[in-house]
Amino acid sequence: MEQHLKRIYLQWLTAVALLWTGGRMAQHFMPGFRPPPHASVSCGPVVFILTVVCALAGPILYRTLFAHNKRACAHISTAAFVRFERHLILIGMAALGIAMAADMLAVPSFYRSGALLTAFYAAYCVFPSRKRLMLDRRLYRVATEHRKPPAPVVHPNPVTRPVRVPRTR
Repeated sequence: MEQHLKRIYLQWLTAVALLWTGGRMAQHFMPGFRPPPHASVSCGPVVFILTVVCALAGPILYRTLFAHNKRACAHISTAAFVRFERHLILIGMAALGIAMAADMLAVPSFYRSGALLTAFYAAYCVFPSRKRLMLDRRLYRVATEHRKPPAPVVHPNPVTRPVRVPRTR
């Protein structure tokens, strides 16, 4: 599961990086490919706010909704957990895509650098590391298919069971 999620993460990261590189090369080699200057100045705050919403509020809201929907379940299936993690990765990559748009539109440097920093933070936070996946599995009570939980120990006759008495000196 961890390798599958890392592959999805790297595929999306590669796609965003290739689009970004292609757009920057098109701007460099085709001078008429640039946006009008008045559009870039006016959309700077909007792009920055959208990036912050996707990078910070999006994962928090999605985690909260997932936990709320699964609160009554004793265990969550592995397939549902993988789908949840995949959606988290997509939310983080959406923030990178919006930051890419901020760079392509040549918004003012304050908004562009803020959008890039928050997008890089989102890409860092949604990386499916082993430690984070183990924590999330324990937090959301993900059931493992290959191993059954141990059966509870029930003594057949609790009256005959010896009682431990602490020793005193």
